[in-house]
Amino acid sequence: MDKIIKNIKNKNEFRIPCVKTRLLAALGTSILGASLSCFAAEPVVADRALPPVWSVSGFGTLGVAYHDEDDTLFRRSVDQRGGARSGHLETRVDSLLGLQLNGQIDGNWSVMGQIVSRQDIDRKWTPQLTWGFVKYAPNDWSEFRVGRMAVDIYLDGDSRHVGYSYTTVRPYADVYGRLTYDTFDGGDAVFQRIAGDNLLRFKLFGGRTRGSVFLNGEEHAVPLGRTFGATLDWMGPEWSLKLSWGSMVATRRDIQAPLRDVLRQVATLGIPQAGERADEIVGSYRVSYFGAGVGWERGPFALQVMGTDMSMTVYPGFDGWGVGATAAYRMGVWKPYATYSRSIIDPRERALTLPAGAMFEPLRGAWSLIHEYTRHDQYTVGAGVRYDFADNAAFKLQVDRIEAKRSSSLLDDRGFRTGPRGMTLFSATIDFVF
Repeated sequence: MDKIIKNIKNKNEFRIPCVKTRLLAALGTSILGASLSCFAAEPVVADRALPPVWSVSGFGTLGVAYHDEDDTLFRRSVDQRGGARSGHLETRVDSLLGLQLNGQIDGNWSVMGQIVSRQDIDRKWTPQLTWGFVKYAPNDWSEFRVGRMAVDIYLDGDSRHVGYSYTTVRPYADVYGRLTYDTFDGGDAVFQRIAGDNLLRFKLFGGRTRGSVFLNGEEHAVPLGRTFGATLDWMGPEWSLKLSWGSMVATRRDIQAPLRDVLRQVATLGIPQAGERADEIVGSYRVSYFGAGVGWERGPFALQVMGTDMSMTVYPGFDGWGVGATAAYRMGVWKPYATYSRSIIDPRERALTLPAGAMFEPLRGAWSLIHEYTRHDQYTVGAGVRYDFADNAAFKLQVDRIEAKRSSSLLDDRGFRTGPRGMTLFSATIDFVF
């Protein structure tokens, strides 16, 4: 039992030690009383006779990134409007500060919240409530939460913002950096079972989608979307496995209505294929993904491999996949590692044959643009070292070679997707928790 309890603690939502303080009551009122439990819900239920316990903790990253590829902005996530520019030491790509708040009301009820300040899609540092929910744990095998949460897709925790919980400087930017609709307002239910030194956990979740993407000079937010999905985790003394599935449905955003109207007008000129293409354009769309990840640790050795499959029905429809792998070796306070990731997104080809003539050139160009809008083929090979210079702080130094045939993760200086690029990216961070 001791082994599985230790394993669960190592897989907690944010891997941050809680620091008790009486100041939490005032802070809790200012953030809707939501607080972060550092995954206090172990499979052993707390003593119901204990009085309420309040705690506050936090985390942060101080980071710099540098490259010299002209007309290129490196982003760790596609919800960033800006990125690391050529020839500049960029501090805004990875740096952030988070504060989390936890209240264990009694043996059954607790509240959690998290606010994070990082460069947002408007290039501002406005703190955002990224987590905030009430949790009810009626027994040692189930729990239920309602509030604001994140989609559970990571092997190393429930948040991509806590750099300290990751071996590398950042989660795989080629893969996780493309999954930005990962916050929702809703609820989830978790059911778990201990078998010897292993834990099996199943989660169902659903709610209203939150998130944005910046691409080709525009922000693409979800005005009304719904997220739902499930995850299955198995954790043992050495091996861990995660399977995750989710789907986001966006409605009331007919972003391609102008194109549909043009196609219908062209169809009246005796080009029935244009009418067929117009009928395929609908006002809602779906983004679906499936992910699988395996982790292994034995002594100083650690290995992680993951993969995702993703599809989008935004016209003309896009399908893609991503993979990531990291191998590391612990030598005391030092942990050198190597990492690799790749992602590809291709459109579903929709034929549109138009007559020759200048009057059709704008439509011909628009048709090519929608097929290329988010097309992507990029991989990254990296190596680095992590140095745990304090109990709750680590310094990381990493170099990545990024090769892209075409990229919607990288941007040019105007904020548009790029063509072929090759760049060497140097990154350094100090990650800490308190």
